[in-house]
Amino acid sequence: MLKRVCLGGFVFGLISVLTAVSGPQGLIFHGSSAWMGGACAMAAASDPRLEAMQRELDGLQAQIGAVRANQSGPWLNQRRAQEVKALIHEVLADADTRATLLTDEFTSYYDNGFIIRHEDHILLKISSYIQFRHIFNSAPQIEDDEIGGFQSRRVALMFSGHLGTPRVSYMLMPTFSRSTGNARIEYAFIKYKIDDLWEVMGGQIKAPFDREWLTSARLQPMVERSYVNSQFTSLYVQGVQLTRVDDHTRLSLALHNGTWGWNTNFDEDRTDYALGARGEWKVFGNWKQFKDIVGWSGDHGLLLGAAVQYDHGETGGGTATPDILKYTADISREGDGWNLFGAFTGRHIESNHSPGILDADQWGAFIQGGVFIVPDKLDLYARYEWIDTDGVAFRQSTGVTTATDNGVAQLVTLGTNWFLRGHNTKLSFDVVHAFNGLPRTDTGSGLRASDGPSTTVRSQVMVSF
Repeated sequence: MLKRVCLGGFVFGLISVLTAVSGPQGLIFHGSSAWMGGACAMAAASDPRLEAMQRELDGLQAQIGAVRANQSGPWLNQRRAQEVKALIHEVLADADTRATLLTDEFTSYYDNGFIIRHEDHILLKISSYIQFRHIFNSAPQIEDDEIGGFQSRRVALMFSGHLGTPRVSYMLMPTFSRSTGNARIEYAFIKYKIDDLWEVMGGQIKAPFDREWLTSARLQPMVERSYVNSQFTSLYVQGVQLTRVDDHTRLSLALHNGTWGWNTNFDEDRTDYALGARGEWKVFGNWKQFKDIVGWSGDHGLLLGAAVQYDHGETGGGTATPDILKYTADISREGDGWNLFGAFTGRHIESNHSPGILDADQWGAFIQGGVFIVPDKLDLYARYEWIDTDGVAFRQSTGVTTATDNGVAQLVTLGTNWFLRGHNTKLSFDVVHAFNGLPRTDTGSGLRASDGPSTTVRSQVMVSF
């Protein structure tokens, strides 16, 4: 019996070493081995026959201790280190493979905006621009004759890219109101390039009318577009447009919901329908240079344009929905460090049996130019404007016309730009003088309606990123 106990202690000890059992099970094995060994030792002290067996057990326990030491020694550490190194190599190899696949299929970089590209097309481009200005206006005929302050004229975010193929593109541009800070949508369209000449687009777009409005606000040569533009432009509209572009001509045809038709529901606009067409002839130069209205070093181009638009006012309901026919023609000349740009616009307003609407034939024209005194860095510019409102002020946001004593208005603008990073970062300053009053207030331009002369001083910083 005692022999079996002693042998059991040896077996438990051996199992505990070979299996490296830990936790409660390990305590049981090690404890059992120690107890049985102790029992054998006490028995050997009282029985001489077991002294030889005890010595044998002592030797076996010494061997077990040596095996245990080897398992926790350098040999096991070296083996584990090798296993860890092998695992690290596998992880790094997998990461390299994934990185290679990502580089081949997707790239991200900055180019006037943050861009994510997939193979041959841009998935997403995010960009933004801010125009922050100070305005001071003096109009002696107004009770509050002098007024000034700061204005966040434009704060815009732009999201654009392609949908699966370079033939299908999109653009979404929310902006934030300068008076309330509320977000609103300006651009929101999808465009499909049919072939090398034709493309079609639909959504909220700029009506294809006057070149000054079609040129982005961030690419203008002055602090603000002309007063003529603020009176005659169509702003954003909702509809579809078909465009054809070749080396020398560009023609656009559009069906939309009419002047000031942006961000309206189908039953809230002021037209039954509106039709517009614009044609351009690039006599010489390239299309890219005419994305702005500035003559940079090396520019050499001439562009002629003309457009017409007809708004058929909403029938019934007694709403302010006049019929409007308007037309324009413009010329752009860009030379090596200088530019000239001029336009003429006319508009016929017919009451369409709407209350509060006065018939009128209105005209406006302007000519402007600029020249760099420090190449591509510092320029000077000037603009002259003339408007005949036919004694009627037309408010595009409401469609209402009102009588005014200011039949003819003339304005002169003088200013300068300091281009720090082209159009991306620039400082602008100008002075606008209206000689004989203005028929309508345009807060975006800092100009107030008055019966006599007024002067506006504007300073602006623009950052695009």
